[in-house]
Amino acid sequence: MAQTLVGDVWERLPGYDDARMDLDDLVGVVTPNLRALLVAVAGNRGLRPDEVTPAAQLGERRAVQGVPIEGVVASWHSAERRLLDQLVAAGPPMAPEEYTRLARLLAGAVDVMVAVSTEAYRRTRTEAAAHLDQIATDLVSRLAGGEPLDPAHVEERARLIGVAAQVPHRAVAVGGPGDDPLQVARAQREIVDALRPRLRSRILVGAKDATILLVLPDLPGLGDMLSRAARRPGVASGTVIGLGEPRDRLGESAASCREAVAALEAGRRAGLDRVVVPFDQVIADVMLIDNPLDARRLAARALEPLAGHGQLVDTVRAYLATGLSVRRTAERLAVHENTVSYRLRRVASLLALDGPEQLIRSDLLLALRAVDLGLYAAP
Repeated sequence: MAQTLVGDVWERLPGYDDARMDLDDLVGVVTPNLRALLVAVAGNRGLRPDEVTPAAQLGERRAVQGVPIEGVVASWHSAERRLLDQLVAAGPPMAPEEYTRLARLLAGAVDVMVAVSTEAYRRTRTEAAAHLDQIATDLVSRLAGGEPLDPAHVEERARLIGVAAQVPHRAVAVGGPGDDPLQVARAQREIVDALRPRLRSRILVGAKDATILLVLPDLPGLGDMLSRAARRPGVASGTVIGLGEPRDRLGESAASCREAVAALEAGRRAGLDRVVVPFDQVIADVMLIDNPLDARRLAARALEPLAGHGQLVDTVRAYLATGLSVRRTAERLAVHENTVSYRLRRVASLLALDGPEQLIRSDLLLALRAVDLGLYAAP
């Protein structure tokens, strides 16, 4: 009688024929699950290990399809209610205790199916996330690698992981104090958490040496958002963020990666702390850093006449920084204005200038900047 009851329920289960017609790709997974539930109930027993394999396959399939896990659990309990209704409707009237026994038996079997499905679902999602993260990491590594790239190939890979490749993108480089991996990772999390709510596309995360690289869609006010993120408590002192210029599409963002890394290095050499360094503001610094030999030759030529006169170099630096103001230079150096004037005349004489106003020279400005960046020791 039990087998007959199962057969009647199986044939009369609402939507069964429709599911077989509309979900051909799932029928090999759905059908065994329903059969296992019905056979276990008919046999008045629990599920055997081989009977729960389809439940695991169903969990894996739903994870790949992107169905929320809550939907997977809800579908099992919905199936439980419908099966119980059909079991009662298909057979002869039951005594209350028999109905209770049947409901408990079915609920126990469904609980096992739910547990197996959700465990397989979570495992698959974790594996899928790791795979997607690896694709993102590989993309960033290629963009930052300096080798010629085919933008179309980059964007084809990016679309596999949900990146809107055709919108403007730019790179962000994150470096921590001493390149401590833990500190850099914390800074990365803070930055990603700050940006993610504003983005509709995935942030690509990778690395170049000890520097974390993020490649993301350009946003209005991105620099300000990064500045606020840099000041979060979780960002360690000594962290610097380099910001590359935007490019029209993801496939062209390799240049932005190079700019972000270069801006980060310029900021670190300048001793900046927990700030954002846009590339377009440190282009001159990057040129000096990328050409250290030329930077040293330039600095030596411009500053050698002042060798042995450290006070003169400090005075020149303060004078230029205060907009050629003798008064403010004196205040900054805590000396008398007459002392500043004397030193400036001395500098002009050593450098063969007609007067202090001629100190605004590109070679001298770049030479002093090379000293600030640690590329040349002041004479």
